Amino acid sequence: MATYKRIGEILVSKGYITPQILKRALEISKRNGKPIGRVLVENNFVTWDDIAEALATQYGLPKLNELPSNIPYEVVNAIPKNLTSAYRLIPYKKEGNTLYVATDNVINYTQVVREIRFITGLNAKVAIVPTDLFDVVYQNMYGSQIDTGLTVDFEDMPQEENDEIIEEEEEEENEEEAPAVRLVRAIIEGGIVQGASDIHIEPSRMLVTVRYRIDGILKKITTYPLKTHSSVVSRIKIMSGLDISEKRLPQDGKYFMNFQNEQYDFRVSTMPTVYGEKIVMRILKVSASEQRISDLGFSEYNTKRFMELINYPYGIILLTGPTGSGKSTTLVAAINEIKDVTKNIITVEDPVEYNIDGVNQCQVNAEIGLTYARFLRAILRQDPNIIMIGEIRDRETAQLAMEASMTGHLVFSTLHTNDAPSAISRLVNLGLDPHMIGVSLIGVVGQRLVRKLCDECKIEVQPPKEVVEVAKKMHPELEIKMYAPGKCPTCQDGYRGRTAINEVMIVTPGIRNLLYRGASDTELREEARRSGMRTMFEDGIEKILKGITSYEEVTRVVRNE
Repeated sequence: MATYKRIGEILVSKGYITPQILKRALEISKRNGKPIGRVLVENNFVTWDDIAEALATQYGLPKLNELPSNIPYEVVNAIPKNLTSAYRLIPYKKEGNTLYVATDNVINYTQVVREIRFITGLNAKVAIVPTDLFDVVYQNMYGSQIDTGLTVDFEDMPQEENDEIIEEEEEEENEEEAPAVRLVRAIIEGGIVQGASDIHIEPSRMLVTVRYRIDGILKKITTYPLKTHSSVVSRIKIMSGLDISEKRLPQDGKYFMNFQNEQYDFRVSTMPTVYGEKIVMRILKVSASEQRISDLGFSEYNTKRFMELINYPYGIILLTGPTGSGKSTTLVAAINEIKDVTKNIITVEDPVEYNIDGVNQCQVNAEIGLTYARFLRAILRQDPNIIMIGEIRDRETAQLAMEASMTGHLVFSTLHTNDAPSAISRLVNLGLDPHMIGVSLIGVVGQRLVRKLCDECKIEVQPPKEVVEVAKKMHPELEIKMYAPGKCPTCQDGYRGRTAINEVMIVTPGIRNLLYRGASDTELREEARRSGMRTMFEDGIEKILKGITSYEEVTRVVRNE
């Protein structure tokens, strides 16, 4: 094996840099306290790929230009995280009795091989990867950067339910945080870094599993022993203002934190299960409360129709879709479009998710009888111009919302239905008079969220017959192209982020006539399409043709009627 050399010496000996450049970089490194390799890359003397190439040649190790996008869970967890963090290791493959690991750090790599053999009983083969690739893949795998504290010494954690200990540790603010505090912080910060919308902490017979919902899909992140779970639950309850002594009943709480110059709101829900309390934390980015319609991914066609609706002086507009389809975000964006110092805007929500400047927001509290219906009666005496109701759940709320829209107010609300036309049937089923619905309802927006293809790795594929048929009807002159997810280290299985697909149904005289005579959902849908509504499937096809999403994603959430 080659004698150990410093990275600067290797780069000079391989001809990547001159001795003068090395001397200058060493001065910068000493002055700024940065590693020499990072100084050389940031000053454009070499690339991370050059450094990896030099290290691989010097030490006779293979160099990898990419790593698998889906590394099996048993491979990821073959090595303890304290070892992967300390030595900068990524296990990426296991074949027989051999574990393959990638690193960007060759210092003591022979010791790494010995430790892996001692801990796992497996032989280890080491490969070199560029530092930028390593950082991205490590973050995707472990949910945060190196040394976040996600790996803790579980032996140091309280083994029994001892809420008093946790409280004392919180109050004392020792220099060295308790293991439960470090673990909770690392789980939360990891969720923020990975762009998770929810964090699930789920106890089972032996282990507790931590999962993140990223772009609508749950992803398993890590596990920890069940015997430590009570300490983690107590820590989260203290942060959220919940009762740490109550373990038999579900509880809801919230807390706020700043991370990397952004404020985040967390909605916390606990639920007792047979193995302990399950916790779900919804992550809300405060800056998202400033979103506009143009930020949501509405097509140009649907944006025009939606803007026409929200600029009506009065009437009720409904957003429909399942839980987690972005209805609340769209309502916030609509209010941001039309809010003005001359308008009195009042919202009633359960809970208030986004705090909107210039808007009076109220939160439902059913325990003291403060329901949507009771708030609505009070709001009408507050001289409102625009009212937003978080959700229509019952006949009383629906009736009051309709009456408010008939007395000169613009009302927004949400309803759980599969598509826009079936919202009318849902209101009738709640017991509302069809003539009241016809007079007050001005439009319904159906919505789903689909994952966006990663622009770095998406690949062009042959479109199926269904896509071709729908696309030809919408855009006869357009060349039909379609893309599918690829694989690269910067994305989640070929996708990055989400966007909305919508259908905007404007209630026309034709739709009102069908409503009055008790028409079916199918008849209402056909009339809505004749009057200009594009279905969510057609809007999805539009985004497929633009390379925004894939056919598989669209058909995962909607179907062609």
